[in-house]
Amino acid sequence: MAQKQLLIFSWEYLGYHSVQGTALAKRPRQVAESFTKNGWQVVLIHRDGTGECGEKPFTIHHEQSGVIRIPVKMTRSYDDKDRNALVRKLSTLFYVAFRGDRSYRWAVDVIRNFDNINKEVTIKPDEIIAFYTPRGPLHLGNYFSKKLGVPWIADIQDPIAGGISNSSLAAATRWMHNTLKSAKAIVHISPEWAAIDAAQVQLKFDTIRHAIPHAIAAPSTYTDVLKDYKDCFNVFYGGSMSAAIQSLDLLKKVADHAATIGIKVVVHLAGNDNAYRIFKEGLGEQYIHHLGWINAELMNNYIFSCDCTAVIPWSKVRVGIPSKFYELCSYPKPIWVIGYDLGAFDSLMKEWQHPEIKFGDFEYQEEALMLAAKGNYSKLFNLSNCKGQYLLADGLYQEYTQLM
Repeated sequence: MAQKQLLIFSWEYLGYHSVQGTALAKRPRQVAESFTKNGWQVVLIHRDGTGECGEKPFTIHHEQSGVIRIPVKMTRSYDDKDRNALVRKLSTLFYVAFRGDRSYRWAVDVIRNFDNINKEVTIKPDEIIAFYTPRGPLHLGNYFSKKLGVPWIADIQDPIAGGISNSSLAAATRWMHNTLKSAKAIVHISPEWAAIDAAQVQLKFDTIRHAIPHAIAAPSTYTDVLKDYKDCFNVFYGGSMSAAIQSLDLLKKVADHAATIGIKVVVHLAGNDNAYRIFKEGLGEQYIHHLGWINAELMNNYIFSCDCTAVIPWSKVRVGIPSKFYELCSYPKPIWVIGYDLGAFDSLMKEWQHPEIKFGDFEYQEEALMLAAKGNYSKLFNLSNCKGQYLLADGLYQEYTQLM
């Protein structure tokens, strides 16, 4: 039997240190590697976001995982910052209504270079998966599905109204409907977002949650990263933070109360200056040890040395779960989920059959900290306490092929 081929379009693949450099890169990579482990050839085309193409329009990499990775250079800027405000506004309206967004400019580069790419790597896919955000990969999934005569799946990682003003929402919804209606399946990362977006564009959505990465082993040698924090309750927080959709109020209230009875909470924060600013303003500098961006080795040292990791739920407007939660599940450490959940975490706990956690309840979270400070993590999230099924990275293949 001939080897099957999967063609993937994604905006990110390598990832980078920014607000958008997590799931946008990691989910496509997990899907690609899951398919190669099951005997498929995977060709993954993504935007060259790091300049690795140099002056060339594209570069072909045969990765050890078995994925053929092809970054394609974007020849026009994503932004129109050099234009005046009115021209930029009109340009935005045009792209939203007729092209999805400005990532269409990169999609055009992929289409222009596709025949030349095909001379070096034979691209005859049996299936196509295109990952949103932004919208350019969806345009490519729709376009090449029709051009090559193969079915495609749209993988939606963010609300389809993301980044769209109320005045442009109707036009954006029409574009999404017209683009997605050709997909064999539309996949969202949570049932809450699937329901919201299905009602918005009047199409059927399925759910494939983010997968938990492979278990991460403890470092073979430890750096004593907590030598100055031996008498503290040490919490690791890694990634971005947005005051617009997350609240530190409950964590501050619990940490302040703990301080009055001799328990000092220290959040070891691995993130950019914006995350540090939000934590400093919302929690208080006395509770923060800012690490900046650190490499994977040092991050593992901190996670395995700390008492627990932490996730702050999205509690304003955005009904979902930060992708960081799924990543932290790959560590054998309890996760302190503290904040005001809009329902996404609650439904996940029921799906995974984890004992109830009262995420936004002060008394519950106060007791959770008191117990954890004594080495009892029963009131924090522990993956080992889940009696239901959760998705592991290797299981992505089964999830997607069921929809193909």
